[in-house]
Amino acid sequence: MTLFVLTDQLSNTIRQSKLPDKKKDELLSSDTISHTKLIKFYETFHPTPSLLQLIKQTKLHIPKYEQFNKPKTKEFIKQMEKLRLEAKEKEYQKLIQQPEKFETLYDNSNQEYISPSKAHKELKNQLTTIVNIFISVASVAYAMWYWTKSSWGLKDSYRVLLTIFIGLLVLIAEVVVYMGYLNKVEEAKIKELQKKEVKKIIKTFDFTS
Repeated sequence: MTLFVLTDQLSNTIRQSKLPDKKKDELLSSDTISHTKLIKFYETFHPTPSLLQLIKQTKLHIPKYEQFNKPKTKEFIKQMEKLRLEAKEKEYQKLIQQPEKFETLYDNSNQEYISPSKAHKELKNQLTTIVNIFISVASVAYAMWYWTKSSWGLKDSYRVLLTIFIGLLVLIAEVVVYMGYLNKVEEAKIKELQKKEVKKIIKTFDFTS
């Protein structure tokens, strides 16, 4: 219900109207007047040329915030405390238990997240491996080139063919060994991801009881 403040101007208008004294006292007994009584007062006696002018003599009554702030009951406080503890328990359970499904935009993705530092380290290892393979191939090729001349005394054409063949053979062997190593590492990662960590709750406390 809308209430208007009973200002001095409105009070004077009510006193000067043809309203019975008893009704006047009823309206003036309170600090506010309802919009229904104000409209009825205007329609009955027309104290002003228009209803808007009558409303301008007063102002809207706005209750204080404390009037809307009802005290919380013991049951409400107890229920809120229980809900808060349940929310904390669910959050704790979510932390200690691995979810079966991903809860991100990358659902059902088995790809492992690689941080920039880890990617840099892997790139460095790959470059080091490539350099080592190149050194191994170059060393064996040079040894074959030198040995075919000093020990066998072969023609340069045969020496080139043998050097290239041995270099390719060493290169293939190095690549096969390296790929086998990568496969072993990948299998170890998959096995590690498939392992399930088992956690048990020893005891829980109910603070609401």
